[in-house]
Amino acid sequence: MNAVAASLLAWLLTYAIHSTVLLGIAWFVTRRWRLEPSASDLLWKIALLAPLVTGTIQSRLELSTPAAVRLPVAASSAAVPTVASPTAGLPTASPTAASPTAALPTAPSSGPSLPLVVVLLWGFVAFASSLYYLARRLILVGRLADRRAVSDGALVATLAELKQTTGYRRRVHLTMARTISSPVALGLSEICVPELAISELGMEQQRSMLAHELAHLARRDSVWLAGASLIERFFFFQPLNKLARRELETTAEYLSDEWAMQKTGSAVSLAKCLATVAEWIQASPLGVPVAGLAERRSLLVSRIARLLDARRVSSPASRLGWAAVALVGVMVTIAAAPRVSQGVAAVTTTSVDTTRALPEVSSSAVSPKSQVAPAPQDTGVVNALIARLKDDNASVRRAAAQSLGRLGDVRAVPSLIAVLTDSDAEVRATATDALADFEDPRAIDPIVALLKDPVTDVRKNALNALSHWEHGVPAAPVIALLDDPDAEVRHGAVDLLDHLEARSAEPAIARLIHDPNSDVRRAVVQAMGHMNDQGGAAAITEALNDANPDVRHQALDALNDLKAPITEATLLKMMTDVDPDVRQAAAHIAGERSVVAAIPALRRMIDDPKSDVREAATEALGNIADPAARSALRAALQSPDPKVRRAAAEALGQEP
Repeated sequence: MNAVAASLLAWLLTYAIHSTVLLGIAWFVTRRWRLEPSASDLLWKIALLAPLVTGTIQSRLELSTPAAVRLPVAASSAAVPTVASPTAGLPTASPTAASPTAALPTAPSSGPSLPLVVVLLWGFVAFASSLYYLARRLILVGRLADRRAVSDGALVATLAELKQTTGYRRRVHLTMARTISSPVALGLSEICVPELAISELGMEQQRSMLAHELAHLARRDSVWLAGASLIERFFFFQPLNKLARRELETTAEYLSDEWAMQKTGSAVSLAKCLATVAEWIQASPLGVPVAGLAERRSLLVSRIARLLDARRVSSPASRLGWAAVALVGVMVTIAAAPRVSQGVAAVTTTSVDTTRALPEVSSSAVSPKSQVAPAPQDTGVVNALIARLKDDNASVRRAAAQSLGRLGDVRAVPSLIAVLTDSDAEVRATATDALADFEDPRAIDPIVALLKDPVTDVRKNALNALSHWEHGVPAAPVIALLDDPDAEVRHGAVDLLDHLEARSAEPAIARLIHDPNSDVRRAVVQAMGHMNDQGGAAAITEALNDANPDVRHQALDALNDLKAPITEATLLKMMTDVDPDVRQAAAHIAGERSVVAAIPALRRMIDDPKSDVREAATEALGNIADPAARSALRAALQSPDPKVRRAAAEALGQEP
């Protein structure tokens, strides 16, 4: 038993060394050269799996690597012979000290050996951590227990069309649940969407959403993330595994976005879909890493930016080139990386001179480095990065803060808080972002203090960071930023107050309804709609006359969410708006509220230039119980638009 434990401990230590080398190289390469997502995804997958193989190959082939390390074997409490060392200057063995290259036990130990204790401790922690992960998976299964299959309708037709267009041959189960806010790909063949996807997303956005999730299935991201999570927990002593898993989550989203964009040909629709889904996510994440459209809210801004940047398309040639480099790196690791092996002892039962029994030992085998097996590098890496937070060079301090945030070790929190007073604005901003990833309550007050920072970017980062907390953020310092001269800061302040549900801030927010910046005005309308206070309906109604169509559209949505009254004249005016999204929203409200006076306008909208508007008008007519509406639906059956004909046919099949 002790021999098996020593062999397993040697393999675990070898894995710790190899994984640190390979994952460290992957981290350095991806940060140094800013690789395309496809190349970065490949490198992280190889770096995550290769250490499981390289150490095993070394052990099976019994390779003598340049920096081989041999585990010491503890001496027995029985009679231990005096050893005359074959190398000058080496000490002799004693009952309390064994040779660094070979131990000489004379009888079985009366208790468990140190390797056995360490291996049992590792097995217990690894099992408990893995069991916790499996429990979280079961909670996810329970959370999705009420999902139901979607067998017909527009989503099914869109998915079938996507499969045919993309050549995806495997069967896909489409389900719907009310307990999730973001679409997710489950296993190898299921896409689960929230109920809001039917009512809140347009046809093109639904198509982009399904294409993104279909990409996750095609790439088998669910399997990769589950495997990476188990490796992270099974080999908990290697903190870089967590970094690798998070990087795989990131690249999976980027690559699925690219795939969806290429297959649908519409980056803008997917970007709008991401922004819409992000507004739904108010609950906590699903608890375990899943392949979902917007489970990582922190990635949404960069993903939308990538979608709108047509230059960023991954190159297969780049992936093949880095695959060759990675293969060479793995071969070099097998041949040259340090290997820890089990100690070999000469066995005797009497006190004798064992000089003749010992094999010749090279001087390198008894070097100081071989006396102690290397420990995992997590503490050393974190402490080294914390020390660099005081580096004379600002770029070094900034890089150290960024890396500490990615590693996610809570020991770095106090040091990162101290860096918030750094003289360099970029360092302060980076430390703020890093602390946001920890979501440690100790960081709230120091970050709130940065809301008064003289540098605009620092104030913006502080607002964004504070949005990671649901509670404990004071509203008053945020309200003060509603008068900030920078429009992005004002926008961020409104969004944060909306996130915090700070109802006391509603009067201050309402003052920005005429802000010079349209994005700020839109955020104001959205926040006031979320406040669920009828007192803000007057200001929102005023925004229906805004010069910006996005603001008008948001105002309609906000009034509808508040169930606030909208005059028929106003609604009819909005149904003739120059912006198709506004017309579509107005048609939806007219149908939802059964506005009979809107039937003539809805009938005209069946011939609208925009397909989504035509479909919305048809569905609205189906919701109005009036003979004139049914007459308009019968006429819609002759529309050249198949979506209109389908919607009309479905509406006419309902009870009048």
